[in-house]
Amino acid sequence: EFLKKVRYPLCFLDFETFNSGIPVFDGTRPYQQVPFQYSLHRIDAEGEEASHFEYLAQPGVDPRKEIAERLVTEIPEGACVIAYNMSFEKMVLTELGKSVPELRKRLNAVSSGMIDLMEPFKRRDIYDWQMNGSYSLKSVLPVLVPEMTYKGLEISDGAMASEAYFTMETITDPAELSRLRAALLEYCKQDTLGLVRLLEKM
Repeated sequence: EFLKKVRYPLCFLDFETFNSGIPVFDGTRPYQQVPFQYSLHRIDAEGEEASHFEYLAQPGVDPRKEIAERLVTEIPEGACVIAYNMSFEKMVLTELGKSVPELRKRLNAVSSGMIDLMEPFKRRDIYDWQMNGSYSLKSVLPVLVPEMTYKGLEISDGAMASEAYFTMETITDPAELSRLRAALLEYCKQDTLGLVRLLEKM
């Protein structure tokens, strides 16, 4: 039933956000989830290889307008967008639409064309005892796609990614900054590539 919803072009989307108690940018609220990074894999037609797109903001610069503008060029109109726990991605898209009103309609269309890859695992349509009762991506992915693991990654969860984004603003050594950016990009890419491989397995 889930696979019947999948259509092309097909996009896999994951955001990384921060939520500061003291708003960092004008027009944001305390603890608002502000996106600073995304990874997007796109398959234009069945049987094609996935193309990868990514964005990572420069620290200290409000990234919302640029993220919104890039997303609407990289996600085709009418695309089927897959996320894992899509309520989070939908919330980020809604907030982006509020901050960039000229793109609100297009961002809302991306949101309305979204399906949640978490649902079959949440319902236990697919389950393995090694998932230890959890349906989080980090529990599901290594069981079904063993070659996709977060072990060995310098950044391995969203909290670490958010902390790394703020750390970048304090780094003066270009080599260290480049290393941290690469670690952030690798982590976020792993999330959407994992969704591609998970769907292939299903």
